[in-house]
Amino acid sequence: MVSNLSETFDLSARAIDEVSEICVRTLTEAGADRKDIIRLRLSLEEILGVWLESLEGAPVHVDSGKSFGRAFLRVSVEGPAMDAWDSEALVLSSHLLSQAGLSFTYVYKNGRNCLVCNPRKKKSSMGQVALLMAAVFLAVFLGAAARRFPPIQAVALSITEPLFNMILGALRAVSSPLVFLALCCSIVSIGDLSVVGKVGKKLILRMLGGTFILAAVMALAGSLIFPVSTAGNHISGNFTEIYQMVLNIVPSDIISPFLNGNALQLVFLGACVGVALLILGERVSAAQNTLMQLYDAVQFLMSVLGKIIPLFVFLSLFNLVISDFGNEFSSLFKVFALSIPACFVLPLFYVFWTAFRLKVSPSLLLKKMLPAYLISLTTASSAAALATNLETCVKELGIPKKMADFAIPLGQVLYKPGFVVGLFIMDLCMAESYGIPITPLFLFMSVLTIGLLSMAVPPIPGGPLSVFTVMFAQLGIPDEALALAAAINVIMDFFMTAAGQACLQAQVALAAESVGMLDKTKLRKSAA
Repeated sequence: MVSNLSETFDLSARAIDEVSEICVRTLTEAGADRKDIIRLRLSLEEILGVWLESLEGAPVHVDSGKSFGRAFLRVSVEGPAMDAWDSEALVLSSHLLSQAGLSFTYVYKNGRNCLVCNPRKKKSSMGQVALLMAAVFLAVFLGAAARRFPPIQAVALSITEPLFNMILGALRAVSSPLVFLALCCSIVSIGDLSVVGKVGKKLILRMLGGTFILAAVMALAGSLIFPVSTAGNHISGNFTEIYQMVLNIVPSDIISPFLNGNALQLVFLGACVGVALLILGERVSAAQNTLMQLYDAVQFLMSVLGKIIPLFVFLSLFNLVISDFGNEFSSLFKVFALSIPACFVLPLFYVFWTAFRLKVSPSLLLKKMLPAYLISLTTASSAAALATNLETCVKELGIPKKMADFAIPLGQVLYKPGFVVGLFIMDLCMAESYGIPITPLFLFMSVLTIGLLSMAVPPIPGGPLSVFTVMFAQLGIPDEALALAAAINVIMDFFMTAAGQACLQAQVALAAESVGMLDKTKLRKSAA
């Protein structure tokens, strides 16, 4: 349990050590992950070291405790405003790490430079999985039992359906602004493009290009596995519909995309606002901070909803089992049968392609990339694998530290190939199950929608579910499909996250080689 604490020091090298120890103690009591604690401690010491040069001897206040059930740590230094992230050495990863919950938030208030952190508890992924699996088991068992007694069946439906609709409505209310803010803040988090430079721009283009190429490959593969309907569709008609759909990406007003949950318009708005704020830079710093704070608030709301995901899974599956079902459950097994092998094949392809391009042994590359992959696979968390990911890139793959510190956090936000695979297969299976024609136009819309939405998946519990609601609404798949999507995501999240981490390491290594920054001697050295 986090103990309430309030202490004051005079800023000095010794005071930094004492504040650092308090930070470690507080984060440990809060149950934070050990690697997160190390990263936060180093970040705090670096910022205080920068402030020491100008504010030596200024009062330093340290407060910790709990607020509304959430642990917090606040370190404030009296004096003139000194943005904690002004240093070029810190600016590249500040906001990106903050989105993953691995950084301090800087504010200047009442004459104090404040660093605030709300440490997350170390995830007990197996505990969450146990709850979700229990929800699935109970839903199937109780639903099957209720079907044997029609009076009980009617009463049960009258209770569970309104409750399911209420939770679904809450998810929809949060998901639209979450998708908009996730993409907008991801772009703003890139920082000053002049600092990012040529390497950063090339890396971003590689990630965006890789995402949409993979989505197009999934569409082609899907057309070979699923029956594609061309009845009543002519080339001219398809072209007209596709052209009109592209034009409709631009909304007629700002409000309707949020009300209608139009995924393409939400992403378009988020990208436009994010790019505008990024270009204007310091002139709109207040607007940037406001959007970041709104994103934190919406993420918090989604994390609260994420705690009742087991209840949502139970209600959705219970309603499905207690009513007539058949094809719906067959699609569930089809998703697993296609997605799990695809999530293993995808990173293997990246490993062999990278090994071929960089002229290194595939087995050696696989051995080096395995630790971060296994952490992601067992936790379904890219943030949990961040420290190992960075260490592997720098020490094993020969990627310069400055590039890795920028590219890996950025990639965890913008580049999610595992989710492209999982979302595409789920999209096609749900469309087939609910009688939605899979036409060339549908496949094109899926490439565009899933390619964009994969970049907007929030890195929080329940985040993928918020994307499902937007994706299904955009592609015309009925709400009932969310029942299966929620249950499928319980398992698939592990495989999609792990696949994405391996692909990210390979993509960053290839980007480093393309600009002549890769240390091939270190890359070809035996794994530690």
